[in-house]
Amino acid sequence: MKKVKLSFLMMAFFVLLLAACSGGKETAGTNEKPANDKETEKVEEVKEEEATYDLGGRVIKIVDHYDRVPLVGTEFGDIRQQLLEEAEKKYNVKIEYVVVPFDEKVNQFTTTVLAGEPFADIIGFSATQAGPLIQQDLVYALDDVIDLSESKMTQGMKDLGKFNDKAYMLKFQVNESGGMYYNKTMFEQAGLEDPYVLQEKGEWTWEAMLDAAKKLTNGKNYGLSADPSIISEYSIFSNDAQYLDTNTGEIVLDSPNSIEALEFVASLYNEHKVIKPNEGNDWEDPRRYFTEGLVGMTQGWIWEAYDREEAPFEWGYVMWPKGPKASDNVVPLSDVSGDFIPKGVEDPQIVYKIWEDLQIWDGWEDDVVDWFESVLPNEESINTATTMLEKIKPNYWKVYNLDDAFYETFSNIASGAESPTQAITKVKGEAQARVDEFLDKK
Repeated sequence: MKKVKLSFLMMAFFVLLLAACSGGKETAGTNEKPANDKETEKVEEVKEEEATYDLGGRVIKIVDHYDRVPLVGTEFGDIRQQLLEEAEKKYNVKIEYVVVPFDEKVNQFTTTVLAGEPFADIIGFSATQAGPLIQQDLVYALDDVIDLSESKMTQGMKDLGKFNDKAYMLKFQVNESGGMYYNKTMFEQAGLEDPYVLQEKGEWTWEAMLDAAKKLTNGKNYGLSADPSIISEYSIFSNDAQYLDTNTGEIVLDSPNSIEALEFVASLYNEHKVIKPNEGNDWEDPRRYFTEGLVGMTQGWIWEAYDREEAPFEWGYVMWPKGPKASDNVVPLSDVSGDFIPKGVEDPQIVYKIWEDLQIWDGWEDDVVDWFESVLPNEESINTATTMLEKIKPNYWKVYNLDDAFYETFSNIASGAESPTQAITKVKGEAQARVDEFLDKK
């Protein structure tokens, strides 16, 4: 399936390329004359526009913590290489992809931008990394650089990259995920209804998940594995609640919906005891438990499917179950990655155009679905992943200096050391102070 789609995309690309050539420079070099004055004016306008793109051989550096050089020899890689070569010719530039370690990107960015010599024209950041830089006015808002209505980014892409009501992030694809892996074999053996079937009926809820988890917990296996921070976040989002009201800068973890979500999490650990205890690593242990077939369900992102291709059981992927205050299942999103243009970069509007010309806009949805098909084991999981693209619920609370603010809070709730109300009351003041400091509130 992938080969057919990519071949068609490649064919379409070269047809468009051929059409562009025959309608531009090649036509100007023939003996044929434009049919009328209007066509002459149009050709002159194109030439004039192209002339403004001449950056005199300037090097455009694109920085990230992984190698983004087109993988020549693959269908998409070859298309990206062709786009790169066309962009270099169109703008008279040399495009370089530079790898900088993840932990060093922010420091190098800040140092060079403050010195007036940005080390990159375009740089890949997560929202959490970019947030403080935006707050310090070290990143261009796209609204101030281009006419966003003319951007090739979809509205969804623009919305994912918004901070303080302005678009900052350059994003050419939406492939965010976040849901629940479940052991289909274990569900079938227990005589339980498949979560995907419940999801399609609108009945994949906390109650349904708890019922399954209780029946799958039998002394040998557990219903769930979890990182306390992640299951708390997903439960909060799935009950129509948030950590932070980004419009007012107010911590809202003590809202009724949020407390209800955390009380549900506490009950999973302490009352129902359906979550397998971790053995020292809250990140690795829950994933390992699932892959080893020790639990029926766990939270996860689609990229984790790579590690489960050889799992000795059938598995599926569904959205996180919805809470009693929610009208639908959602995909929680507290961080996202994309590209940014540093302040001080020359000709930022042209840099944006170069970035736009490097992306494959026609067929990006097919590319995402192809990825789903390559890593997910069945049609139901692929349908879920595709549906997730329309259910993303962003709230970038981590950006506001809160990334590590609640680890102890959620661990204490999970262990039963504190009730949700006690835990949130204890941490709210410090968390609010962090937000106020980030927003420079006096």
